[in-house]
Amino acid sequence: MNDFEAQLPALIDALAHTGWVVYDDFLSQDQATALRAEGQRRQQLGEFHRAAVGRADARSQRDEIRGDNVRWLDPQQPSDPEHAYWQRINALQGSLNRELFLGIREGEFHYAHYPVGSFYKRHLDRFRDDDARVVSVVCYLNSGWQTHDGGQLRLWHDPDQADHYTDIAPQAGRLVLFLSERYWHEVLPAQQPRWSITGWMRR
Repeated sequence: MNDFEAQLPALIDALAHTGWVVYDDFLSQDQATALRAEGQRRQQLGEFHRAAVGRADARSQRDEIRGDNVRWLDPQQPSDPEHAYWQRINALQGSLNRELFLGIREGEFHYAHYPVGSFYKRHLDRFRDDDARVVSVVCYLNSGWQTHDGGQLRLWHDPDQADHYTDIAPQAGRLVLFLSERYWHEVLPAQQPRWSITGWMRR
């Protein structure tokens, strides 16, 4: 059992109690650095595309809402740096189902690259007509990130209270989990290139 698996009961308990949790040692610094380099390699190969908002016929690119570029991960063909990530994600999924009976059947995850100056305005991860997304999952890949670099994840505890939020820095190896149907959130403007692997546990 690795350190992350040993911490899973406490993480699941915190998620059940508050609806969100931050864990700083999901990946080691070396693992996060290797994943960032893998994302950069794939980007140089032209595998990334501009992210969109909405779904199906309503899907569109909206620069005034979000400015990240993404590349979806393939769990059937992981690269060497991606193996450690998938090992921990699979352990997380199994624990969520055993302890919280969430009925998660799969995860969908992508590299997310925010160029300097880009952001993602406040939004909810669950679509109005689709409740498949249950838990939002973000893992950061940025070494040496400083407060003035921006790019924090702002998580609103009450969407009706403008000052009732927590800002979470995108530090390398950090994992953030929150209930997709409950928490409005945004990515503040990044002053350095910002990397993460982001996605959802789905019913």
